[in-house]
Amino acid sequence: MKNVGKNPTEVESYSVSEAAAVLGVSSPTVKRMVAEGRVKAYHTPGGHLRIHTESLNAMREGETLSRRSAGDVSPALQNRREHLEELSLELREHRINRELEKVRDEKQAEEDRRRAREEARQQEAAQRQQEIELERQRLAQEKAEERRQREAEEELAAFRSRWLRGAIELVSDRRYAWLTPAQRKEVLEALEAAIESRQPTEDHDYMGSVIVQSFLAALQPFEAERKAQERRQRLTEQALWRLPGSATEVERAAAMTAVREALKSFGATADECEMRIAAQQAIEPIARAIEKRLLDQRVINWAIFKLSWSATDYDKARVRRECAEILTELPNDLTENEAREALGPTIQEACDEIRQRQAEKDRQARRTPLIQQGVAFVSSYLRELKRQGEITPREYFDSGFTGQLQEAVRRSLEADLSGNETAQEVQKKARAIIDGCLE
Repeated sequence: MKNVGKNPTEVESYSVSEAAAVLGVSSPTVKRMVAEGRVKAYHTPGGHLRIHTESLNAMREGETLSRRSAGDVSPALQNRREHLEELSLELREHRINRELEKVRDEKQAEEDRRRAREEARQQEAAQRQQEIELERQRLAQEKAEERRQREAEEELAAFRSRWLRGAIELVSDRRYAWLTPAQRKEVLEALEAAIESRQPTEDHDYMGSVIVQSFLAALQPFEAERKAQERRQRLTEQALWRLPGSATEVERAAAMTAVREALKSFGATADECEMRIAAQQAIEPIARAIEKRLLDQRVINWAIFKLSWSATDYDKARVRRECAEILTELPNDLTENEAREALGPTIQEACDEIRQRQAEKDRQARRTPLIQQGVAFVSSYLRELKRQGEITPREYFDSGFTGQLQEAVRRSLEADLSGNETAQEVQKKARAIIDGCLE
């Protein structure tokens, strides 16, 4: 209690014992007062409780006034009160210690749990590290296996590529240029299948024999088909020789198609004589059709030749069309003479019609000059009438009067003349017309 004798204004704070001396109470009472907030205090960095001077002075003044108002308290009662205060402080300290113990236990439990979690994390990390190591080993094994597999695949691909190039060279040989693109593709596919069924460990000579045998096996059906095709082509050409030389390209194409269809059903081992007969039978209808076409052309040309020299292009086209229609309805085995007889009535009818038209044309050609002669006769006949005194000179020189008579003669002659009259007959008709107009 070194600060007890000091002036309270000279210090800033008191310890618990110094404050108890100043207040005249026990140290537990001071602590209780601090706990109840009646006195302001604080803890030093070392954990010691210090009492503020101002708070202590205020408390001392209050206690003095309280003692003065309440009177003097007996020492026994004061001791009892202090004893109760000490017990209360001890009980409170016991509770605080128990709470502190509980807090320490909780802190210890939390530390234990933290340590357990840390150990669990360490174990988990160790297990994870072990799993990572195992995964790394597995990945390394997989990479090694993939590398071995890739090397094996590359070796197999190189093996197949090498032999496939040899197969392509074999198929591309000019001796097999007759192969079609589709056949060449099929042969290469067969060789590729044979190569893929082998492994790089196969012997080189053995692989060569395998390629050759596979090639010959794939080529055999195409070669047989080629020979059969050559034979069919030869028989087709022989059959086309039977066609007339005037056959058109369309007729030749139709004949070739018919022969090919007839020979298509024959296999590679079929008898050639049977194939030739089938080709001839296939081409026979076309040959007869060509002969019938040529016959029709000859007969139609004959019919056109039989027409009159005055036949027009329209007459020739009509006769050609009618003759073609008639010939279409006639049998194919008709002879040329029979065809001419069948076309006779049509040709005669056409010739008669052409003659009639020409006669009418000639008649019309004769009518025009006859009418002109009749019109010209008007002037000479009027002159004769003037001389005879039948008309006056004034009427003779009247052009309007003369024109009216000429027009009347023209109209009458155009209506009455047939074109077969003579000049004298026309003049006679003109005279009668003029006389009728002058009456």
